[in-house]
Amino acid sequence: MKIRQFRLDDYEELVGMLYELNRETYQDIRRLSPMYFYYKAVSNWINADKHIVIGTTDDDSIVGFTMSYRDDVSGLTEEVYMGELAYVKPEYRNSRVSYMLYNNVVKVAEELNLNLVSNSRVENGVDRMVEKHFKPKKMFVNFEIGRS
Repeated sequence: MKIRQFRLDDYEELVGMLYELNRETYQDIRRLSPMYFYYKAVSNWINADKHIVIGTTDDDSIVGFTMSYRDDVSGLTEEVYMGELAYVKPEYRNSRVSYMLYNNVVKVAEELNLNLVSNSRVENGVDRMVEKHFKPKKMFVNFEIGRS
């Protein structure tokens, strides 16, 4: 497994993974927007110069990604490094790529001398991996109550 910077020829695959991330996250709670909006979201990341890192197999097959950026809540707080999104395809979740992607986000935050802010779904195991390797301080728990 390897990680590398996003390239434009990764665009289609990245859009598909963003869709899958949202499908897995919101499958029982929210309807998803049409694919057009996923293409637009990734395009917005690229235009805003978000930090997109791709996880691959040794033969460069794409298996996951992270999207991170510097954030100061529109000037209201000191700047932090926001680890906004991370996704690894289900068949690769027990490989080292999840750790490699997350560790890269941590290292970038350290290089920038910024605190890292990151989110995780509780039931997918990422929370345990982050707690085990990175010793974070829990700040918030998010709840979403679905419509009946």
